[in-house]
Amino acid sequence: MAGEALHTLVVIASLTVAVLAQSQTFLSNPSLAPPTLVVQTNKADLALDGYILVAPFQNDQPSLLIYEPDGTLVWDGLAFVTPFSAYDLTVCGYNGSPHLCFVVGTQFNGFARGQGIILDTSYTLVKTVSSGNGVSLLDMHEFKVIESGSTALITIYEQVEYDLSAFGIQGVSWVTTGIFQEIDIATGNVNFQWSSLDHVPTNESFVLPGTTDISGDGRTNDTAWDYFHINSVDKNSEGDYLISGRHVKTIYKVSGVDGHVIWRLGGTQSDFSMDYEFNFQHDARYRGEHGTTTIISLYNNGADSAVPAVGQTKPGYESESSGIVVVVDTATASSTLLERYISPDRQLSNSQGDLQFLPRGNRLIGMGNLPYIVEFTNNATGTGEVAYYAHLSFEDGAPHSSYRNFKMPWSAQPAVAPDLFAYSHTCVSQVVFYVSWNGATDVASWRFLASNSTDAPFIPVTTVPKTGFETTATFPYFATYAFAEALDATGAVLDRSEITITFVPSSILATSCSEISCPFGTDYSTAANQTCNGTLSPSSTPSSTSVMLNTTMSSSSSSTSSTLRGYGN
Repeated sequence: MAGEALHTLVVIASLTVAVLAQSQTFLSNPSLAPPTLVVQTNKADLALDGYILVAPFQNDQPSLLIYEPDGTLVWDGLAFVTPFSAYDLTVCGYNGSPHLCFVVGTQFNGFARGQGIILDTSYTLVKTVSSGNGVSLLDMHEFKVIESGSTALITIYEQVEYDLSAFGIQGVSWVTTGIFQEIDIATGNVNFQWSSLDHVPTNESFVLPGTTDISGDGRTNDTAWDYFHINSVDKNSEGDYLISGRHVKTIYKVSGVDGHVIWRLGGTQSDFSMDYEFNFQHDARYRGEHGTTTIISLYNNGADSAVPAVGQTKPGYESESSGIVVVVDTATASSTLLERYISPDRQLSNSQGDLQFLPRGNRLIGMGNLPYIVEFTNNATGTGEVAYYAHLSFEDGAPHSSYRNFKMPWSAQPAVAPDLFAYSHTCVSQVVFYVSWNGATDVASWRFLASNSTDAPFIPVTTVPKTGFETTATFPYFATYAFAEALDATGAVLDRSEITITFVPSSILATSCSEISCPFGTDYSTAANQTCNGTLSPSSTPSSTSVMLNTTMSSSSSSTSSTLRGYGN
């Protein structure tokens, strides 16, 4: 906020949701089935460059996903997730360079248990982060690498025995205390720990036992009452923390020395008068401090899981969610709204969500349990408009929840090789190549090389620009073997696929196939597949297309043969 005028900025997006799309599939990497990112608005003069990072987890295939702004898939981190769920995918600084950070764990009712994961720019695991001091595994709600990559802030949901007789529950009862720790990443030591029950009484909660689908009834360890629901932690340059408690509707500034509450914003015990309100919020962040003032951003859900029925109202519930920026002044004991970003079509997302600050003053909100992402401009005149708007596709009518969504720069070259699938309808048909390199950001074009023998040179048969996650190319003659080279913008080879054998369907299957591919299987057949002569090795009576390919090889220059021969061995 430095250099920006303090003003109240209200931005409302009224946009129509596009036709629902289906999950994507790829012949070169058939294990992936990511949702489509449907982009409705992408104003080049207003929207900033950067990749879209999301981690959907309430869908058929939970994963970690990076998209180009136009909706093209860049990376699907399914291999790091299955059989768990993943959350909070972001670019973080670690060991002096950009890395990917996220949480992988098991989803429970309103929280998770797992580990923090750090990957380098080759998508190689370099570090895991766990909770310490013998408490439960870290939770999904916060894994933030800070202090130039030396420590991480994490949240933990810990169930403890508690006396809830004041709430009408007799006998031994259970409460979930919201814990955060600052972990030394290198050693795993706990530098600081804070627990809500040590500082915030249960009577500050707005969510009583057994009142929502995640509140818990307090009667067993498995159904402990989640009175606090910690969902974000931040740290300022002075070493004090900022904590968001959703079920207490309060943001706390906490001493980094002894953990005492310095002040409360919102809730039943607010230390400030406010010209705005927030309810069941997420993602509270320090955005600047000067003297007696502190600027904070947060995502105001406006409702919890007990959303009123359409057309009805409920005290403490709002009609739409929003990202807001506020200033807190301890000298005047007041807090003032500076900016407000209302979600597209005034939607109400009753869980999860975030507000990200982008360069040039732009703001991006992720709507949590609603799969929408919207970027707004913000300039000194106090005006703003939608610069970018997109949503993840629906599958079988169910939305894709993504705890937080981000727009960030990223550059990566995967450690694993590109994937290639080669197809020919018959032994005398063209070959169609399908190639992808999951996670690569710098591929400009693909060069395909082919041969009818692994003992013969592989010659270049076609080079095409990269198009989308999976690029398709054709070669008019049959070839038994092939591989693909990924080229950067200068034409340099970044990596190559393994040599693959061209898939040729049996005569029975071929009747269901076309010249470019076969459909995915839908039923069983009693007929056995046939092996097509020439598929695994050149035919004893080569077809004219095979002869042409081999003739071309033999007529290639010796320098070309020398360069390419090693790829076939």
